[in-house]
Amino acid sequence: MKSLTQLFRIGNGPSSSHTIAPSHAALSFKRLLTPETDGVRVTLYGSLALTGKGHMSQKALYEAFAPLPTEIVCSLEEAEGHPNSMLFEGLRGQEVVLARHYASLGGGEITSPDDESVNEKDIYPFRNLDEIKTFMAENHISSIKDFCLRYEEPSILPYLEGVVKTMFASLERGLETQGSIPSNKNPRLQLGRNAPLIYENAKKIIDPGSKRTMLITSYAYAVAEESACGGLVVTAPTCGSSGVLPAILYYEYHDLGHSFASVVDSLFTAGLFGNVVKQNASISGAIGGCQAEIGTASSMAAAALCFLEGESFYQGEYAAECALEHFLGLSCDPVDGFVIIPCIERNGMGALRAVNAFLYSRYIAPLKKNQVSFDNVVGAMKITGDALGAAYKETAEGGLAEILKDN
Repeated sequence: MKSLTQLFRIGNGPSSSHTIAPSHAALSFKRLLTPETDGVRVTLYGSLALTGKGHMSQKALYEAFAPLPTEIVCSLEEAEGHPNSMLFEGLRGQEVVLARHYASLGGGEITSPDDESVNEKDIYPFRNLDEIKTFMAENHISSIKDFCLRYEEPSILPYLEGVVKTMFASLERGLETQGSIPSNKNPRLQLGRNAPLIYENAKKIIDPGSKRTMLITSYAYAVAEESACGGLVVTAPTCGSSGVLPAILYYEYHDLGHSFASVVDSLFTAGLFGNVVKQNASISGAIGGCQAEIGTASSMAAAALCFLEGESFYQGEYAAECALEHFLGLSCDPVDGFVIIPCIERNGMGALRAVNAFLYSRYIAPLKKNQVSFDNVVGAMKITGDALGAAYKETAEGGLAEILKDN
């Protein structure tokens, strides 16, 4: 498994797979070009080709390659090796002088068979949660933070502090900023930001349970709307699901008074569970459907919430498993390819699912042994994601995207 710095990335929305990853690939390729190169051609495949426009892929690529003239081709041919593939070609006139292939793996990570510099290295010598739990038990490690610090660089702590600050800053901007969300001319997508209004109404609610529900919803909307507008967010684990974990953490910090340091420490727990999913299934909607994004985000948030509320490792695993299990099969069906419908609302629902999973872990987990482990549900998620048709993997060709296409 890779460093938590490669799970919690700071970058601009609306998509880690379609915006952050192509930008990083472009910057790496640009460094390989000679001064004689006078242009670049980029060919996008799969989900990148079908929904790149709504995910601002072209904008990210033009900005990364500037001032070089850049041609972007969206190919509907099936790419070899990976559905989210990119071919970059450096041009001198019409002659191709350099070519490299890249793939977007999810969460902003890229890989390449011919640009080794972008391939990220594993630092954790474990594949799943069972291996981690066995190692922790054998070495008498009770804290997930202490476990992670055995493998992370010392800079991980200040890095995670910056992650939390960025999460909270994007959330607070989202609560204060009004206006429209960039989209095309489809009347169904002419949407304004709703987080400020939801937040103001939430503050007026008297019933404590309903107040908590709507405050957390407003927090999740705030970050998701910031991401949809191309704002600076944290992949947790993706831009499309970036509102779930911050909503839970901000509520615990801002409304319940948990310390900033404890919120930072909760990222070790959230990150561990997210890393296991990333290692054994996928966090990419183009690979595993929205279960890979919102499902993983809700699972991470549930585990972090258990940590902040003082629950045991077992209860944290129970919550993470419960949250993910009940998002199994969720398709990724962005209407018109924009990260708006149903993506923003799903961030709110994902955060609330994390709360419910936490409550199950607190009040049900002590009563029985859970028959489904976290590793079990991650395995089921991988099987389910592989079985989903391409129409339900961020291509805007199925589900709500299909139903609302002509309306």
